[in-house]
Order: sequence, then C-alpha cells, then structure tokens
Amino acid sequence: MAEVVDRFRQGMDELVQRGVRQGQAQVLRRQVTRRFGEETAGRLSRVLEEPPAPEDIDRVSDALFECDTGDEFIERVRMG
Repeated sequence: MAEVVDRFRQGMDELVQRGVRQGQAQVLRRQVTRRFGEETAGRLSRVLEEPPAPEDIDRVSDALFECDTGDEFIERVRMG
C-alpha cells in the first residue's frame, strides 16, 4: 500500500511541476508578444517543446532581456 501512495505522490508532484512550467511558458510568451510581436511569439511556440524544460525557460528569459530584435531573440533561443 505504501508503494501505491508513493507512486501517487510522485505522479502528483510531476503534474504540479508540469503545470508550473506551462504557466511560466505562458507568461514568457505574453512578454515576448509585448516586446517583439505576435509573429515572434508564434515562432517561439514552434521552437519550444511543451511543456518547456526548466533550462529552456531560463534561456528564453535571458534572451528576452538581452536581445534587441525578434530575429536575434529566436536565433538565441534556437542556439541554446
């Protein structure tokens, strides 16, 4: 029985983490839209997996502040 409870908790933890990453990705897409426009946000959606890995979220966040154009931003995100 304890094994079932442990697996349930692990599954719930994974779902929560997935939800957190999806929420972070939504915020980033909104910020990208405001900074670089809808086209760049759409390109970002095609580049990132769903839900994005934590290191992808960090990379996108950094690029959002460091890049001056949408093209530069997408190139930086793609390069990893």
